[in-house]
Amino acid sequence: MTPGSDTALAGRAQEIVGPPHLLTAAASLAPYAIDGVRPLAVARPETPEETAALLAAAGETGAAVFPWGAGAHQHLGATPPRVDLVVDTSRQVGITDYTPADYVVAVRAGTPLRDLQTALAANRQWVPLDPPGAAAATVGGLVAANRNGPRRLLWGSIRDMVIGLRVALPTGEVIKAGGKVVKNVAGYDLTKLFIGSLGSAGIITEATFKISPQPDEGLTLLVTVPDLTAAHALTTAVLRSYLLPSALEAANPAALRRLAGAAGIGDPSAGAWGVLLLAEGLEESRTRHLTEIQTLVAGRGRLDVLRGAAHDALWTAVAEFPSPATHAGAVVCRAGGPIARWADLVRALEAAPAASRPVEIVAHAGSGLLYAACAAEDGVGMAEALGRAAAETGGYAVVEAAPPALKPRLPLWGAPPGGLELMRRLRRAYDPRGIMVPGRLGWGLS
Repeated sequence: MTPGSDTALAGRAQEIVGPPHLLTAAASLAPYAIDGVRPLAVARPETPEETAALLAAAGETGAAVFPWGAGAHQHLGATPPRVDLVVDTSRQVGITDYTPADYVVAVRAGTPLRDLQTALAANRQWVPLDPPGAAAATVGGLVAANRNGPRRLLWGSIRDMVIGLRVALPTGEVIKAGGKVVKNVAGYDLTKLFIGSLGSAGIITEATFKISPQPDEGLTLLVTVPDLTAAHALTTAVLRSYLLPSALEAANPAALRRLAGAAGIGDPSAGAWGVLLLAEGLEESRTRHLTEIQTLVAGRGRLDVLRGAAHDALWTAVAEFPSPATHAGAVVCRAGGPIARWADLVRALEAAPAASRPVEIVAHAGSGLLYAACAAEDGVGMAEALGRAAAETGGYAVVEAAPPALKPRLPLWGAPPGGLELMRRLRRAYDPRGIMVPGRLGWGLS
């Protein structure tokens, strides 16, 4: 920003949102710091049009803009060099269109996910998402960050559920992508452009989801096996069976101890791996999962069945495993690739130089995703080892969370993906002045 432009932007923002909804005092700005970088101002628009007007005003002054839902995913990406304006969507809440029989719901982006789920539960429906940060996260933040949890195996990802978006663009326009029916795509599917963009192409102001019937109570089938080889063999056997679990996880000994502690089920055997299967739905389906697993496990390890509070606590812990709150001050990485190759990523980490503390690993074994967490002093070595292994399997590796001071030394976004030049052209088309989340993305995209 040029000298004096911050004052001009604050004055314009105050005209747009009204004095009560523009924050400039240091005490009120502190909670909005991103990796320790405090914004110059926070604006809380009430409508998509106000949001777009703020972006237009920011573009005129060259201000660096960062969207904010609940702040649950602001740890993703690099530390920004500056934060001029945070656009807080917390005033844009509530369901705008919902007919239970259509299994589609439209909701404003600042609505907390928990509030949306509560409203849908009145009709025994839900958006089948269990992402990290779910207790606080807003709908818009989840879509912008593309956050998914262990139930992705059966229910799909956010990309599968979002069928329409309303977005305020840096040009000052408000556009709609997709629609309010499940089959509405003709030509380019622009909704995919904004999912996972971290706000780099615009600020999501409304999302339309296809929703699902709420499943009956679930149960956990927890199998402890001697080692990685046995865990990989069991997850492979489950995937080749007729079973349809909602989630299928593998946890190394260090992570299994954490998960068991969260569920209050006691310490597992020393050195044991855990395979966790989530069975939901009708009682007949849950019974079948139990019967089949008993057959598959015979001679492989120990089977425990969890229900009620222990079951719920365990899956909350699995979903929250990548969260910075779970691993305070640590480095958390995510890698993805072919489903059958998750064990190769684990072996690469096991072959890396000895860490100061055990690396914790949880693999979404049915989705090809793996999360690894280690002490900060071991973060560079772990991220580099995981990146090399992911490249060898045709996958990717990124850093999910890390102390801000360490981020410049880490390969936060991993190797450049294909189509990078196309991404750059899209970025220039939607944000020609480069005001959105500068410095946040990798490969020169912001």
